[in-house]
Amino acid sequence: MNEDARFGDDGVLIIVDVQNDFCPGGALAVPQGDEIIPIVNGLAARFRNVVLTQDWHPPAHASFASCHPGT
Repeated sequence: MNEDARFGDDGVLIIVDVQNDFCPGGALAVPQGDEIIPIVNGLAARFRNVVLTQDWHPPAHASFASCHPGT
């Protein structure tokens, strides 16, 4: 992407599920997971409209390994 690119008033950047938990030291740490933050911030600066989402699950949700015997 062109580093000087800017997007019009109708452009939207949607950032999905960036969480501290995915950074080193987090509960669901991904190696070098924090390296995405400056990239996301740089992209967000080019948009007038930015939407952030965060995934969430209630306790005992089927996506948790602890809900499956033997895991």
